[in-house]
Amino acid sequence: MVLGGDIFDFKWSTRPSFEHSIADSIAWLDDLINAYPECAFYYLLGNHDAHPRFVVELDRLAFRQPRLIWQPYILRLGTCVFLHGDIVDGEPTEIALATRRKLSEDKPQPHRSRHMLYDAVVQARIHRVAGAIAIRQTAVLRKLAMYLTDQGHDASHGVTDVYFGHTHRDIDGVEFGGLFFHNGGASIKGLPFRIIETKLPSLPAAESTNANEFAEQ
Repeated sequence: MVLGGDIFDFKWSTRPSFEHSIADSIAWLDDLINAYPECAFYYLLGNHDAHPRFVVELDRLAFRQPRLIWQPYILRLGTCVFLHGDIVDGEPTEIALATRRKLSEDKPQPHRSRHMLYDAVVQARIHRVAGAIAIRQTAVLRKLAMYLTDQGHDASHGVTDVYFGHTHRDIDGVEFGGLFFHNGGASIKGLPFRIIETKLPSLPAAESTNANEFAEQ
């Protein structure tokens, strides 16, 4: 099972404190892993859950749960590549992405009144209009393809399929640059969402950046 980022949103959490949010998130992951003893789990960070304090606890959980591997940016399993997708929000480099995530992390949590406004927007389905006028699909796929080529994970290096999220748009095997792109949409009221099933090779570890080195940084 690959969890593709933004599984938790600490900025908009309704828990009584940041510590409660992290503790509950780690407990949820721990329970999920224990519920499926024959399953390997991979966790990718997104722009809403890449907080350093969560990363520390995620690394501790991975130490206790050897079937959990987490990665900050990109995960490759055989011919498949997974990433959250927030690389498309600006310059498609990991340095720029890390900077954007850092800026988001430093923003204060919204006032409770904004939670009510957010709920109202979802209820009125205004977010569907915003998604429709956001960055176009071709531009998204072009940026993803540029980033993957830079990372050595494109068609010329044996990659066939790319799985990402972030854009809230359901994409089912759209071909671009010799790659097939997939996006399950978003589990937000009024938007399409599906859990994508695919065949993956059985690999002992992820072929990507060492997560422990990232945690130490």
